[in-house]
Amino acid sequence: MSAFRGRVEKRDLEGGIFQLVADDGKRYTLVGSTSGLQAGAEVEIDGEVEAGGGFGLGMAGPQLRVKKVRKV
Repeated sequence: MSAFRGRVEKRDLEGGIFQLVADDGKRYTLVGSTSGLQAGAEVEIDGEVEAGGGFGLGMAGPQLRVKKVRKV
């Protein structure tokens, strides 16, 4: 498991998805424990990037499986 830090965005793809725009500029589609996330929040996420990138139907970036979220 790794830690990722950045800003949460909500996009209107696939009925609405959350993405993390990481501090290094990479963009990840958040899957798993996403309840309570809010667009614009600065967060640190513990999780894992799915093997092979895990692109969903929206093709909106590699999928990051969220285990834990902390607001920063």
